[in-house]
Amino acid sequence: MFGRLAQLAQSLRMTVISRSWDGGELNMGAREEFEAAEQKLLAEFGLDYKVNWVEVPSLGIKARILEVGEGEPLVFVHGGAAFAANWAPLMARLKHRRLLAVDRPGFGLTPYVDHHRGLRRMAETFLADVLDGLGLDRADFVVNSMGGLWAFWFSLDKPDRVASMAQLGSPALVEGTMPPFPMRLLSVPGLNRVVYRLPSPPVLELMGEDPAKAPRALTQAFEAARKMPDFEPAWLSLLEVCLRVGGVRVGFNTEDLARVQTPTLLIWGNRDPFGGLQVARLVAAALPHCRLVELPEEGHLPWVGDPDRCATEIEAFLSAPVS
Repeated sequence: MFGRLAQLAQSLRMTVISRSWDGGELNMGAREEFEAAEQKLLAEFGLDYKVNWVEVPSLGIKARILEVGEGEPLVFVHGGAAFAANWAPLMARLKHRRLLAVDRPGFGLTPYVDHHRGLRRMAETFLADVLDGLGLDRADFVVNSMGGLWAFWFSLDKPDRVASMAQLGSPALVEGTMPPFPMRLLSVPGLNRVVYRLPSPPVLELMGEDPAKAPRALTQAFEAARKMPDFEPAWLSLLEVCLRVGGVRVGFNTEDLARVQTPTLLIWGNRDPFGGLQVARLVAAALPHCRLVELPEEGHLPWVGDPDRCATEIEAFLSAPVS
């Protein structure tokens, strides 16, 4: 069975998130390469930032946070295989806020923690510890994909700490969505390490975005992020916990959505490979306090293709959250 799946994966050219493989030797300058790519990306968007490291007692690590600007806090939580600075095109357009973009465990420069230890509890305690470390009782959130699922879980666990959330792209594993089959292959222990090393198209293309719209510095930062030593174990352990070949292991169903009392903005592209606008409308209908913005030409990372529209919608939402 595994042999046939591997052949199928190769024939599909593996539309999965992977890194270039050099025979097993990690580039010893991977961290330096990533930091240089990240600095280039942030500089391209004129972002004057500082780096914060906050204790995460629940996981025994420190989380890295990029901070830009001053004002009311706005916390950014990235998706599954991304990193804090992937928000740069959007952050550059949000003014008069203290922007706080966190690297989730195992991605960017926050150390790896095995997701098998309990994903939901990890999400809830990680976000609580991050807010504590920043001295925040409560904050607005901007989230994507797996970061969106973490924010949903956190809003149910600690509703008083999430003032509002803007969900950009399909929240991970929400009812009605389905990860692409090649990504589900990466959930099979053993096989996934073989599949991971196969050639893959650029991540932004996989996520339904138009590569022509993507800043080259962002593409380069994604490439550098995948070379980080923690990336492979973090990404594969996350998929092993969340997915199976036939579907999902964990998720956020309609009943869960109905329990979310936090004002929520959904910005959803029809080219999202996890589910298009029909799914978006079902998710929006299930959320008690939701505003849906439909972007027919965008994919899973809508702020990459249309950062101006996303920023405008977020600022309008933050000034008058849906009741």
